[in-house]
Amino acid sequence: MSLKDKAMLVAFTTSHWTAKKFDRKVTDEVDEAHNASKSGRFNKTLLISPLLDDISSAVGKARTYHYGITLPWDDAGLRLLPVAKYFDYTKKMEEFQVEHKQLVKVFLAEYPDLREAAEIRLNTLFNKADYPDAIQLENKFAIGYSFTPIADSSDLRVELTKDEINIIKQNIESGVQNKIAIAKQSVVERADKAVASMLEKLTDKHSTFRDSLVGNVVTVMELIPSMNFDDDEDLAMLAIKLRKLDVKPDLLRKDEAVRKKTAKKAKKILKKIQAIKFVEDAPVVVAEPVKVKKDKKKKKDKKNKKAKRIKK
Repeated sequence: MSLKDKAMLVAFTTSHWTAKKFDRKVTDEVDEAHNASKSGRFNKTLLISPLLDDISSAVGKARTYHYGITLPWDDAGLRLLPVAKYFDYTKKMEEFQVEHKQLVKVFLAEYPDLREAAEIRLNTLFNKADYPDAIQLENKFAIGYSFTPIADSSDLRVELTKDEINIIKQNIESGVQNKIAIAKQSVVERADKAVASMLEKLTDKHSTFRDSLVGNVVTVMELIPSMNFDDDEDLAMLAIKLRKLDVKPDLLRKDEAVRKKTAKKAKKILKKIQAIKFVEDAPVVVAEPVKVKKDKKKKKDKKNKKAKRIKK
């Protein structure tokens, strides 16, 4: 089974009205008053409403979930989503969209009153043109996502020679393998962060041990099987080792012996995690001067010619 049968690419998009506006006139007035040039930028706060913070928070939750359940793929914003997580992803994203739309709806209902309050608050800084109408404003808020299938070398359909097609296929396959390695390294980094944080709290008697410290480890452990696209043994073994840290938080808080034992396990597992490398840093190559070996025959001929000149 190929990668395109196990995963798909997903793009997450958002838009949000910040209720901020750059005021060129006031910026120029500040420069003129202080005999300065390009001293800064004056941005007006068009509206003050906690609803804007709530809407922004809803976007943040959706983005955090998106990054948590996917793996990096390319610089264009596409991320790798396991096919096994497709329905979980769409269901959760739809929940975020519903929450987001409800908050936007409440904000739009209060928008006229908020704009009137802004006119009083901003006084001469108020400019009606800074405020979009209700329809334009609604379109400035959105949470979206779209899926794209993963292309592989078998999808190649071009009129080239057989050798040229083989070279392109090799490049595609090499690029895909490199991206898979980066994605797997991302999983390892998540595990490293979760276990390191857990170990730090377990070994600090004065720290507050929250349930999320175990929860974060369990989350990574549960994600690994669906993200192990090429059935890698190291990733499979990592999931098994992380299961040893799935201990009830209350037990860790109350039982000192269990806490110490789990900390010891976490330390041992962390060392193994840090030894897993799917992506190595490229070594620094230092160019050294090349020593050119002289041809012995030429060297001998040159010596003979010199001897002849001396005899003459």
